[in-house]
Amino acid sequence: MNRFVFALALAPAVAAHPAHAAKKAPVAPAPAVAASPDKPKVHAPPKEPARQFIERLHQRLEALVKVEQPLDALHLAIGRELDAALDYTEMARQTVPQQWEGLQPAQRAEFVVLLAKMVQNTYVKRFKPGSPAQVAFTGSRPAGANGRVEVQTAITVKKTTADVTYTLLPADGRWTVVDLTVDEASQVQSYRKSFAKILDKEGWSGLIARCKKAASKKPQ
Repeated sequence: MNRFVFALALAPAVAAHPAHAAKKAPVAPAPAVAASPDKPKVHAPPKEPARQFIERLHQRLEALVKVEQPLDALHLAIGRELDAALDYTEMARQTVPQQWEGLQPAQRAEFVVLLAKMVQNTYVKRFKPGSPAQVAFTGSRPAGANGRVEVQTAITVKKTTADVTYTLLPADGRWTVVDLTVDEASQVQSYRKSFAKILDKEGWSGLIARCKKAASKKPQ
């Protein structure tokens, strides 16, 4: 059952596929990835409240869904919004915290691009032209160090409601989304758990092979 539209899938797609290290799967054009430091730094809170940032994001997504356009065009437009709102580098760092410091710059860059594409694939496939969602904002609160803030929402699609919490970090005078929690299940934690099992059995090359396969799949 499609429990929400504006939230990422809880189970990472990469976990369901065997490694194919010998044969590289084609990777779709990489989404834009904003640079991020190796470790999060403390930033002054942006002037715009975190809730307002998420409200504006939903408004833009709602506007895109209402436009009559081909599905591929809609997905491309939504991908651009994700590029602007999500910090893929920070999300990548959180999913492989033990390995991150030991990765070479090229390895990090490759992993960030693949994770970004996977996130986009699982996100945009839930959008269909003419199928808007109703969003209720239920709260906002500090969420730990480095200026983290959580914005809680309840998203209803076709009479089905899911509790979706956005975790945001301040960076360069604006907010960036670094995690999504749907019905108390964190997206980053789900990836981290899945990746840890793969790394334990197949190593870094095995994880990259699986990520390439997942990233190359075109969302339907």
